[in-house]
Amino acid sequence: MAGREGSENMDYITTKEAAELQGCTVQYLRKLCKTGAVECKVSKSVKGKDMYLIPVSALSEQAQHKYGKQLRESMQLLPETAESKPPAKRKKQREQKPLEAYSAQERDKIALWCQIIKDWMDTRASYGKRSEADPLFVAKCKLEHPELEISLDILYRKYAAYKQDDYDGILGIRGGWNKGKSRIPPEIWNVYLYYWLDDNQPTASQSYLNTLEWCRDFKPELLDGIPSERAFRYRTRRDVEDYVKCMAREGQKACHDRYAPYIVRWYDDLNANDCWIADNHTIDVQSVDDKDKQHRLYLTGFLDAKSGVLVGYNITDTPSSQSTILALRNGIRKHGIPKVIYVDNGREFLTRDVGGLGHRTRKNSLAEFQPPPIFARLGIEMRNAIVRNARAKPIERTFRTLKEQFSRVFSGFNGGSVAERKESLKTVIKNGLLPRDYVLRESLEAWIDGIFNCEEYGGSESKYKGMSRIEVWNQSIAEVGMRTATDADLNLMLARSTQMQKIKRNGVRIKLHGEDLWYMDPTETFKMIGQSVYVRYDPADLRYVRLYDEQDRCICTWGLADYLYRDYLEENPDAVGDAMRILRSVNGYMRDGAAAHLKKLDPAQRIAALDMTVRRAHRNKLEHYKIVQPSNIIPMRANEEPAELAVGAEDMATVIDIKRMADNAEKERKG
Repeated sequence: MAGREGSENMDYITTKEAAELQGCTVQYLRKLCKTGAVECKVSKSVKGKDMYLIPVSALSEQAQHKYGKQLRESMQLLPETAESKPPAKRKKQREQKPLEAYSAQERDKIALWCQIIKDWMDTRASYGKRSEADPLFVAKCKLEHPELEISLDILYRKYAAYKQDDYDGILGIRGGWNKGKSRIPPEIWNVYLYYWLDDNQPTASQSYLNTLEWCRDFKPELLDGIPSERAFRYRTRRDVEDYVKCMAREGQKACHDRYAPYIVRWYDDLNANDCWIADNHTIDVQSVDDKDKQHRLYLTGFLDAKSGVLVGYNITDTPSSQSTILALRNGIRKHGIPKVIYVDNGREFLTRDVGGLGHRTRKNSLAEFQPPPIFARLGIEMRNAIVRNARAKPIERTFRTLKEQFSRVFSGFNGGSVAERKESLKTVIKNGLLPRDYVLRESLEAWIDGIFNCEEYGGSESKYKGMSRIEVWNQSIAEVGMRTATDADLNLMLARSTQMQKIKRNGVRIKLHGEDLWYMDPTETFKMIGQSVYVRYDPADLRYVRLYDEQDRCICTWGLADYLYRDYLEENPDAVGDAMRILRSVNGYMRDGAAAHLKKLDPAQRIAALDMTVRRAHRNKLEHYKIVQPSNIIPMRANEEPAELAVGAEDMATVIDIKRMADNAEKERKG
């Protein structure tokens, strides 16, 4: 070979010869030699230019064997033996999958290609020169299968895959020979996941930079082997399961809502009024009240689980337990009393006198008497939804329907978020075009009964197909009957109640909107002070309340003691006089009650307490006061002789007037 030189048992060839062996351009190889990327030596050509000579050992194995073959041919040597052949290039091994791992559509496609390959082999076998059959068979396949891309190269590739039972190759799925392998060191991959699988949801770029920084501090020897950020992104999509990403980056609730199974509720055994579902909804409409104050109203609704009818509702400024009672009253008057009410854990439902405290009940209060809540008095069982489980409350879908079909038709629609708020809302507010509260109330009441309840039933029961929601309710309730109550009984059962309290001097009290209201009866309250009772009242009529004892028996009815409320600097003498007259009447009732007991005794038998005490003392003295001398008498004597009394001493003692001496002392004291 021209240009070949030998030096120290090493063959050198020119860049042109090396480029032919390597299969690259001369310019590219000269550039590598000039930059030192390829081992070479420099010599001067005849024209004085630099000439690069490359050792054969610097070439690839394939190029070296090719050079040896040319050398043997030039030297007329024997062909190379099997041992002298270059090692075969390692073929990428594809991971084989069983046929059942493919979809039905993919299996049909595999079967089609297998049949085409068999037909091709049969066609070639019928020709003397097989290559003559190939273009004719390709043309025939294009006519029979215009939907397929067919060429001779494609047939050979499919045939190679067919012989190896490589179904991915038959389908034309490329790659996969190195699936599951990664150039990312396992320790570095774990560090990256530590930063990326965080609920702050950092970006892949931030996590990659944090991983590099960690490697500089703890594993600097691995820093050069870390691939690019793109490799981390690809492996994240390939190796990290979706549920893991969701759980770590978005939280347990998001993962539960997206990946966990849910309960499929069976409605066949459910009847109308078996279960009502209650909840509150913020109406997505800005409106103004009578004082031109801009706000949003709320809807408290009860939905029948069987038919989807919105049976009871109340529109209010603020969700509260009172709004719940009004919505329940509205539903009971029209649709009867349900058996079960399904509510969430809001305080407007878990109020002590409405549904009870539910899971908030304290153990130390279980032994105490608690007034029966409204649901219990109506014979309704209350069930609480699992916290943060919106799937269990179909009424949420009703509220979405209300939003889309009702709220959006108003000029004051502002959506449930900033993204839904329309651009023209500012102009509507500025021009005073927001709807009035009474217009919104009237329109919503008409929409609920006239449109929503009359729309087609959307449940899964086929026997109700084509019927409206209210028709489903009517048919179901006719099969089981309806519990009802008169207005008078309903008012009693829906009355609010207080906790147990002791009657005080001013009677009993209820707390309403932060204020204490006292109720009493001037003729009875003072007789019942200290007795334990609870109070039922109607917030719509606060003139009277009913008192109940611990056995839930009605004791009496008392009126509002509004006369006890007077300003501290009350100047109206009539107002103060009215209150004082009532207080004096109470004192009169108490005095008359005490005197009534005294009048029961005959005046002749009324003996003073002092006289009765002296009489009892004389009687006891005569009957019980006796001194008994003991048999053992011990005399005591003085150590000196007794003095003789002066003559006439006994007579002197008898003439002293003690009373006169006391009178004289009293006169001297008074001066």
